[in-house]
Amino acid sequence: MRLKRLEMVGFKSFAQKTVIEITPGVTAVVGPNGCGKSNIVDALRWAMGEQSARHLRGHHMEDVVFNGSDSLPATGMAEVSIIFDNEDGRAPAEYSNFSEIMVTRRLFRSGESEYAINKISCRLKDIVDLFLGTGVGSKAYSIVEQGKVDELVNSKPEERRGLIEEAAGTSKYKSRRIVAENKLDRTQQNLLRVSDIVREIERQIRAMELQAKKAERYRALKSELKQKELAFTVLQRDTFTQEIAEQEAALASVENRLAGHLASLHRKEAENEAVRLSLLEADREIGLQQENVYQRRMQIQSDEQKCEFFKKDLSQLEQSEAEARAALSQFEERTQTLAQEIDELNKAKESFVQLSLFEETFLLDKESELEKLQAQIRMLQDGVEREKEALIDAANQIAYLKNDFLAKDKRRGEISKELARSEAELSETTESLGACDEKRNESSQALGSCAEEMRQRALEAAHVAASIQALSRARQAQEKKIAALKAQIQENRSRLESLADLQKNYEGYQEGVRAIMLKKQQEVTPNGIYGLVADVIDAPEAYEKALTAVLGDRLQYIIVKGHQEGLEAIEYLKNQASGRGSFIPRELSRKLHKELPLGESEVIAPLINVISVKEGYHDVAEYLLSDVVVVRDLQAGLALWNRNGYYSTLVTPDGEVIDPMGIVTGGSGAPLERSVLTQRRRIRELASVLAQLESQLPREERESETLKQELDQAETKKNLLSAEIHRLELERVRLEHEQRAANQELERLTQSVRALTEEQSDLTATLHLVNEEIQRCLSTTQARSEEKLERERVLAQKQTACAELRQAVGAAESAVTQSRVRNAALGEKRENTHTNLANRLKLQEATAQEIATCQTRRADFQRRRQEIEQALAHTEEALLSSRSELQKLEQQLQTERQKYRGISMQLAEIGEAIKELRPLGESCQEEKSGVQLSLAEKRLGLQHLAANLREKYDADLDTLSVDLSENGPSKVDLVSEIDELRGRLERMGEVNLAAIGEYEELTTRFKFMNQQKEDLEKSIADLQQTIVKLNRVCRLRFKESFEAINEKFEVIFPRLFRGGKAKLVLTDENDYLETGVDIVVQPPGKKLQSITLLSGGEKALTAVSLLFAIFLTKPSPFCFLDEVDAPLDDANIDRFTELITEMSEHSQFVLVTHNKKSMQAAEVLYGITMAEPGVSKVVSVRMT
Repeated sequence: MRLKRLEMVGFKSFAQKTVIEITPGVTAVVGPNGCGKSNIVDALRWAMGEQSARHLRGHHMEDVVFNGSDSLPATGMAEVSIIFDNEDGRAPAEYSNFSEIMVTRRLFRSGESEYAINKISCRLKDIVDLFLGTGVGSKAYSIVEQGKVDELVNSKPEERRGLIEEAAGTSKYKSRRIVAENKLDRTQQNLLRVSDIVREIERQIRAMELQAKKAERYRALKSELKQKELAFTVLQRDTFTQEIAEQEAALASVENRLAGHLASLHRKEAENEAVRLSLLEADREIGLQQENVYQRRMQIQSDEQKCEFFKKDLSQLEQSEAEARAALSQFEERTQTLAQEIDELNKAKESFVQLSLFEETFLLDKESELEKLQAQIRMLQDGVEREKEALIDAANQIAYLKNDFLAKDKRRGEISKELARSEAELSETTESLGACDEKRNESSQALGSCAEEMRQRALEAAHVAASIQALSRARQAQEKKIAALKAQIQENRSRLESLADLQKNYEGYQEGVRAIMLKKQQEVTPNGIYGLVADVIDAPEAYEKALTAVLGDRLQYIIVKGHQEGLEAIEYLKNQASGRGSFIPRELSRKLHKELPLGESEVIAPLINVISVKEGYHDVAEYLLSDVVVVRDLQAGLALWNRNGYYSTLVTPDGEVIDPMGIVTGGSGAPLERSVLTQRRRIRELASVLAQLESQLPREERESETLKQELDQAETKKNLLSAEIHRLELERVRLEHEQRAANQELERLTQSVRALTEEQSDLTATLHLVNEEIQRCLSTTQARSEEKLERERVLAQKQTACAELRQAVGAAESAVTQSRVRNAALGEKRENTHTNLANRLKLQEATAQEIATCQTRRADFQRRRQEIEQALAHTEEALLSSRSELQKLEQQLQTERQKYRGISMQLAEIGEAIKELRPLGESCQEEKSGVQLSLAEKRLGLQHLAANLREKYDADLDTLSVDLSENGPSKVDLVSEIDELRGRLERMGEVNLAAIGEYEELTTRFKFMNQQKEDLEKSIADLQQTIVKLNRVCRLRFKESFEAINEKFEVIFPRLFRGGKAKLVLTDENDYLETGVDIVVQPPGKKLQSITLLSGGEKALTAVSLLFAIFLTKPSPFCFLDEVDAPLDDANIDRFTELITEMSEHSQFVLVTHNKKSMQAAEVLYGITMAEPGVSKVVSVRMT
């Protein structure tokens, strides 16, 4: 696999994509310091899987990502790809068909990494495996920098061995061996655990078998109990169902009767309403009849008053007519007198001429006055007539108002009686309403109290249920804790017993030691055997490794009384062929005490001071450990040894030892981890832990028992609360029935109160209106009476005035007549009788006119009398008719009142019937409520039965079916059998129902773990065989490679040094697997000396000699040398480049150098420069 090309982007100072073509031969990379030359080597190492940021000259792996410069921003990713040419097909089998192999590594600034081979994502392990055994890799000899040259020279022999292994191609076998050993160790550990588990499972199976049998018996009894309880539940369900059916039938019967009573009641109430309406209609009809009677009476009274007025008018007319007759008689007499006077005046006509003018004037005045008086009397007569008519109207109105007052007063009395009745009924209903409301409030309060108590009980039940759940979880957790504690106890006891058995049987000890100590237990060995060094010396855990590292196998020394006892024990081992053993006398006094560096800063303390020794064995401890000092760490110990050269053994707490000769022993491995002291400490720790766990177990069991008692108490409380809730539920149902009945009654009474209130309001309003009408009627009557009196007074005044005017008219007429008479007489005297005669003739004519007037007036009076008489007759006839009609109306009114009383009596009878029907309905309602309450109790009992069944057995009561034969057990027998089964179950005590499943599970697990144990044992055998094969291959290859490299090294060293000699030596020739490789050199002209004493150039040449020897033995496809030639002078550079040129025929060499001679040896030069600060660029030059 020849290196063909290296591609970089975003890696360290190579911000932009950079491609470096690697040609066969020698390639040199040159450039000033800090330009990024070594970054190319880092890129190659990083791409091949380097995981240490320190080896890449960084602190964190993200440091390889380009961090930006003055002109370029930071990149978010670094990527390096290596392209190998695989034309020869030497790549691993899975890639041998590819002509090119590209290995890519990508790192993001976020820390995410990606690996790829041929652009296919892969694991880091796949890349490492690709290079194993090829000499190529991040830690192989194909990449060598100046620091590695120093490291190669100054490294430990064991570390230097890695180069030989890489050249030998055993690194992949070693890697596989390490994997196999780790797997073997894990498998052995697993086997130990599986063995412990198998033993524990066997013990658990024996214990669980008894529990499983008990659980089976318990399960059988539980199943039988379940069947009995289900059968009893079915019987209870059937009983409840039958009782519910009976109660429903009874409820239907009661509801039918209640419906009948309610129908009758509703009919009566409807009839009552109809009768009440009839009563109201009769009352209205009575009012109408009363109004008609009143109107008729008013008409009669009016007619009677008219008749009286007519009679008064007739009387007045007769008087007027008599006056007119008297006047006529007077005028007739006057006419006779005038006739005589005419005769006399004719005679005296002449004598009264002078007086005639005076008399005529006087006559004219008196006639004018008479006309005025007649006009006034006519006006007064008209006013009297009007006043009479107004007076008649006022009298009619007063009569009407009096009758109206009487009717309204009677109506007011009736309304007052109805109002009193309504108030009494309202008071009674209000009292009933208050009592009913009080009863409802009491029921509501009781219901609220019941609901609150139910809520409290429900909350308590919820709290108890939560407490039960919490206690159950706590008990389950406690049981799990106890089980886990028991498992820990069993596990620790098993481990303790295993370790104790190992210690008792001295497993892991030397054969001879084991034989002596086992026989000592049987008391068949010689006397004077006290035990082992490990039995009397102990150390804190911090110094356990130090003590183990210092004493090593001496911990298995057998302490004896003296040398004689030791000899006898050795003789016993020889005779028994039981191996070898070391024996140390108990009392020693020949130990030389060396000076200890106690005052040095690197020293912690003498080891003897930090350990504990069994009483009587201090001499043994002093003998073994008096010259051992504990130092801080290995570097401090080496510094102390190099500085002072003390003849003491130095040991670190981690078990690294520096002996007085300066030999350093350290590393890691099982001996320190599995030492006798560690085993004994683990036994003590396990015993202590086991004692703590065993003391903790009773406390946890007592806590579990306490939780069980609390759980039982909570269950009891839960059952009591359930019963109390059931009782409260029944009480709530009863109270709800009572409250509904009270609400219905309250609603009925409220409606009655509302109706009575409305009726009372209507009656009050009607009474108020009637009172107002009566008041208006009284005030109107009073006003009309006052008006009538005023009319009568005015009429009297006018009649008086009219009479006075009539007298004045009479007087005037008399004066006129006398004046005329005198005038006639004067005429006679004036005209000698003729003039007087003429006057008398005129007076006669006037008298005739007066007579005619009187006759006309008399005719008028007669006509008026006839009219009044006709009106009076007509009025009297109408009065008779009205009186007859009034009698009929009064009879009808009496009939309506009788009808009203009949309807009232019918209404009272209906009211009595309703009063009789209501108690029957209420009785049926109470009976219905009782039946409903009983039915609710039965249904609630059935619901609780279903809930208990669902909670206990997760079964549905409706679909539950149990075969019950006719001759099956009764309820009493079932209860007895159930109690007996429960008693048997209780007497069984605690039963682990999971034991059956656990037993089967344990049996299955036991078989599985046994199979696992067999598989592990087989796996251990296979792994051991694999390790043996790998060790054989590694030994052979390492030996062959070591000899070949050593041979090349012996040739190349004198060539580079122009003389001298060198060779590789093994630190342990008997162990090719673990031996280190040391370098022994003798430069020209010098004695054989340690490589550490060489100069820098000599060290570099020695390291280069070894590397070239490895390359000549197994050439790597390519080799990067990073300033390896820096310590060499020009002469050595010539020899160095000469060898490189020779080896470049088989491998590619890339030199990172500053040396011009090295550059001259290269065929291609790559110049690295920084045109921009912080950004590297590549310039290539091919040398011809």
